[in-house]
Amino acid sequence: MGEKVPCAFCGEECGHLSAWGTPKGNVLVVPRYDCPGCGQYVLGRDLWANSAATSADDRFKIACLVREKQLPHDHAMYGIFEDDYKEDEYNVESQLKAWWRISDLLAEFPKPTEILDRSLCNLRRLVEHPMEPIEVSWDDLSYLMFCPKQWVSSQYDAMKKTALVRDVATGFEGASFTIAPDGWARLDELAKKRAESKQAFVAMWFADEMAEVYDKGIKPAIEDAGFDTRQMAFIQHNDDICDVIVAEIRKSRFIVADFSAGKCAKCGEECEHSKDCKDKVRARGGVYFEAGFAMGLGIPVIWTVRKEQLEQIHFDIRQYNFVAYGDAEDLRVQLKNRIGATIQ
Repeated sequence: MGEKVPCAFCGEECGHLSAWGTPKGNVLVVPRYDCPGCGQYVLGRDLWANSAATSADDRFKIACLVREKQLPHDHAMYGIFEDDYKEDEYNVESQLKAWWRISDLLAEFPKPTEILDRSLCNLRRLVEHPMEPIEVSWDDLSYLMFCPKQWVSSQYDAMKKTALVRDVATGFEGASFTIAPDGWARLDELAKKRAESKQAFVAMWFADEMAEVYDKGIKPAIEDAGFDTRQMAFIQHNDDICDVIVAEIRKSRFIVADFSAGKCAKCGEECEHSKDCKDKVRARGGVYFEAGFAMGLGIPVIWTVRKEQLEQIHFDIRQYNFVAYGDAEDLRVQLKNRIGATIQ
């Protein structure tokens, strides 16, 4: 039900609820949208109240990025929140497939030199067979190719002239094309370039209690497997941290995402909700963000978590084969074996 309002990103008409119920009967007072193109999402209250203050350029970039993340056609609910958002402030994370702070998400937008390659990667995810035609409206192609609508036909022509795509003669009102042989060769080149990297990025919770897990578990396992470790706590930089994270993930052969986390301070023995609380372990939004970004680029993700926290992993990623470890030495052995089995 609800009302019809413009999508906060692409401006198309979409469903909107200012408050909504969960399957367990809880009511969440967090704005929720259901857009045919951008999918189902929730916004932080400040973003919802001030969405007009977000620049048109940023709204377009967000529409591009969220559509890229949903390829091919995965419209599970996600969230975008304020930069100063404190995890679980709205008690909504357990309902979301993924969530991002707005500056983290915007940091993923491709640089001008990356746009054609990212566009080609998006188009590749629309087909299963090399000769399969792609038919897409100019409006939708604009978002898939990170190009404002007034210039998308020019960018499409540039991809034709460089033999990345070629037209299919149909009466479809929009672009109708296939990825050309040179386009498939470029995709193969991009995959090989990443495969040559000896870098592994580590996404994890920055906390003193995790120091041993990293120093005696994750780092030596990666090095034993023949790779170099990159973890933000040990990278010196003067740039925006979101930009650095994105750049380091792009350069990596794979990432290790450890979902171990601290516990909810409210769920002690005296807490009336402690028996059925599904959020005793505080999900680390940054780790979900980094793992999701890597997956969107086709970079392998190796999933790890403390054995006792395996059941608290968000339901949308439980299907992945986690390395569930007891201590740092156990993690070192298991992780080295998993890297050897996964990264060819």
